[in-house]
Amino acid sequence: MIQHLYYNYKDLLKTPRIAIGPQRLFIATLGMATAHFCWVLFNYLALLMSGYGLESLWQKTGLLPIAFRYQLSLPSSLLAWLAVILTIFIILQTNTAISRATYMYLRQNYFYTSKQAIRFAFRRSTAIISVYLTFLFLILPFVAGALLMALIGGTAFGEILNALATLPFIFAGMVLFFIALCLIFSFFLSPAIIASTEEDGFGAAIQTMHLTWGQPWRLATYGLLALVLFFIGIVFFAFVIKLGLIIYSILFMPLMHSLAPILNNALYYLETSLSGLDTVIRSLLSENGSRIIYLKQHYVPQILTASQTIASYIIYFSFLIVGHMTLGYGQGIVNSSLTMSYIIFELKLSDKNLLERKDSELPEDQQAFEFNIKSNTKNLKDFLKKKE
Repeated sequence: MIQHLYYNYKDLLKTPRIAIGPQRLFIATLGMATAHFCWVLFNYLALLMSGYGLESLWQKTGLLPIAFRYQLSLPSSLLAWLAVILTIFIILQTNTAISRATYMYLRQNYFYTSKQAIRFAFRRSTAIISVYLTFLFLILPFVAGALLMALIGGTAFGEILNALATLPFIFAGMVLFFIALCLIFSFFLSPAIIASTEEDGFGAAIQTMHLTWGQPWRLATYGLLALVLFFIGIVFFAFVIKLGLIIYSILFMPLMHSLAPILNNALYYLETSLSGLDTVIRSLLSENGSRIIYLKQHYVPQILTASQTIASYIIYFSFLIVGHMTLGYGQGIVNSSLTMSYIIFELKLSDKNLLERKDSELPEDQQAFEFNIKSNTKNLKDFLKKKE
């Protein structure tokens, strides 16, 4: 069974509700927190290896360090680039898991767990990497050709040969631009493609180019709609969380004389750990907007007892989880929208409904993916006899 769909832009309006499902929200929150932890850890290690002090770094960058803003040694630079690669890879894996969970939800497989979706994403790690290796191999010949023509240009007849190759150069530049555009789109589309079709990396790269060429305007409009839903969803989710905090404060009003300083310090830790991002958020939301969905004021730390300090740190870490959950909800909206979009695009392009295909993880379809030793051995023997 599958969900009732219109197979047009109306289906994307369902994605905020799909993304808020506990399964998708848990995957997105876990992935966002893991990617953030990886980024913070490796960036701080890179900066510490270059001789910067931990205390001064925390005061300047908090939980959002960017090592490339500082003067780095070669090992530190390599570590900073490793942080970029690992963070992107974790986000892509998370996107694949969210897309897979969304795909199974659309097929009304409500017993599909977040653990299965995450395991699927891990099994498809090589496919995720292969997408970008495919694009790399497609781009390399153009780079090699350009270097070769540059070497030829230094010879006696090089200028004439380069002049004669003007039209091929223009054509090659157009093809390279298209491949580069597809590479950018693949960061968004490949998780949805892999999750919906169980394609390998090469197949996902080809499908990305197929979509970019065959459905450019629909790809642009659906992408824009997904972006609008992303911002609306995050703002609404943040507002609901802020409302929950207000209700929490009202319910525990009799205890607020002891909870107030604990909550104050927790919010102070949160404000300082966001560093420059806090200023950006306040400037974007304005004073009134910050009061509604962010922090209502600048907080000053108060002197607390040991138990109160521990309690304030517990609340602070809870706020961090909520922050990752908010961003994860936006991530869930985008990937649910992209999965839905890809299913629609494939139906429009090839008249093939991906929600009706046989899938290796669906119990009713598993027999089609099993290797029957007797039947396959018999078929092989028959084939060899015919060859003889």
